[in-house]
Amino acid sequence: MMGTVNKSESSKKSKGRRDLESVEEAKAEGDLEGVPLKKGPWTSAEDAILVEYVEKYGEGNWNAVQKHSGLSRCGKSCRLRWANHLRPDLKKGAFTPEEERRIIEMHAKMGNKWARMAGEVSENFRLSVVVS
Repeated sequence: MMGTVNKSESSKKSKGRRDLESVEEAKAEGDLEGVPLKKGPWTSAEDAILVEYVEKYGEGNWNAVQKHSGLSRCGKSCRLRWANHLRPDLKKGAFTPEEERRIIEMHAKMGNKWARMAGEVSENFRLSVVVS
């Protein structure tokens, strides 16, 4: 009896091996012709390539960036770099007194619903840019 393994234990071991194999396959598929994905800080040359890609193909389908542009970055990394650093309409720096007043008003009205407030602020910003 000691040498026998019940079916549930056998399937668990087999499933664990399959999971390991699928992880290895996913890693291999993430590589572009054997080139591993780059990690770490972005260079200005990579930023320029990403900006050029977005100008040509638009935002979306971030996993295609590697194939179309030659960047050795994953789609998620490209999306985050674009959204948080490279978008032309991204405003960085301190809030204006008007923006600060508006945020305080919305917080008093909505509470800690920051994502909803951000959407409303950006919608108001787009409207003011179009009207101006």
